[in-house]
Amino acid sequence: MEFHIDKAKVLPKENLRSFLEGLKELGKLIAPLKKQEKFYFDVVDDVSKVELSYTRTILPPKKFLVPYRRERYTYDTVNLNFIASFKAEPQIIFGIHSCDLHGISILDSVYLKENPDPRYLEIRKKTVLIGISCKPDEYCFCMSTGTAFPDGANWDLFMTDIGDDYFVSIGSPKGDEVILKMKELFREITKEDLDLYKKSTSFKKSLFDFKTLPDLGRISQVIELEYDSPVWEEEAERCLGCGTCTNVCPTCFCYTEVDIPSLDGKTVSRIEFTTSCQYPYYSLVAGGHYFKPSRASRFKHRYYHKFVGYPYQIEKLGCVGCGRCSAECPAKISMVETIKKLRGTADEEELRKVAE
Repeated sequence: MEFHIDKAKVLPKENLRSFLEGLKELGKLIAPLKKQEKFYFDVVDDVSKVELSYTRTILPPKKFLVPYRRERYTYDTVNLNFIASFKAEPQIIFGIHSCDLHGISILDSVYLKENPDPRYLEIRKKTVLIGISCKPDEYCFCMSTGTAFPDGANWDLFMTDIGDDYFVSIGSPKGDEVILKMKELFREITKEDLDLYKKSTSFKKSLFDFKTLPDLGRISQVIELEYDSPVWEEEAERCLGCGTCTNVCPTCFCYTEVDIPSLDGKTVSRIEFTTSCQYPYYSLVAGGHYFKPSRASRFKHRYYHKFVGYPYQIEKLGCVGCGRCSAECPAKISMVETIKKLRGTADEEELRKVAE
């Protein structure tokens, strides 16, 4: 028995390669690749190299929406004529995990909500987002942030592994168009497919150790009330101030800009590049004043922005629970453990481990 549902199709795994080849015909294909033991998103030439059995990439796919270095415009130093030469090209970002899709939704809120950034808007219009299901590891806490599944995120297609096939959910008109252009690769869903899809969701939930997940209930209030907690100084003692945590974050968007003149001095390029609130110079203003002079104040600012600032600005937490900051931190600082210390639950967990 088949269920003709417009919002879902099934892609047999044997058709995956053909699907990827078809995506390359629609624009620049970007997907997770592997180098040594690390995974990263990059432009794909050979679809056989696409890696789907990964937990997280070093950098999130946001770098293809908000490049770490980008030219905003150039201007003529004589007539002050401004020229914005950027033009977005069609691109398909394939194999995005749910947490990163939620990260992109947060960037959408930042860049498109009140005063839309024309460059970001143009890129988003030309981008197709295709997500895929995943399995968590010890760093993932997306169940706490409500981002373990794609509900509420902006995406075009989402593929859930159901064994021999992928259950493909359709989330937008762009997703519909992709399916229609390669409809011969898909089939209608059956009752068995639906059952497998629901089991896949339940199985992912069972992979989390709920005893170790952080409690983010009323976390904004906790951060506010613990603003003067000694925990900030204790944790910042280990912090190197390297900015790794913000550079690998799917939602951080701090940037700075410089004007670079041409060799003949006739034109100037305004260059924006990603930076970090963890760098001392980022809080430096005219007159030599630092708004965040100490490492502890900068360390605290990051948590405050994620869990207090973002909810106030866009009504969402600024953290998607991907675990990148903890996994990549050279000082092994864990955001989860810091939150538990602020809540006063870290000792309770140690006692429970002893009791077990």
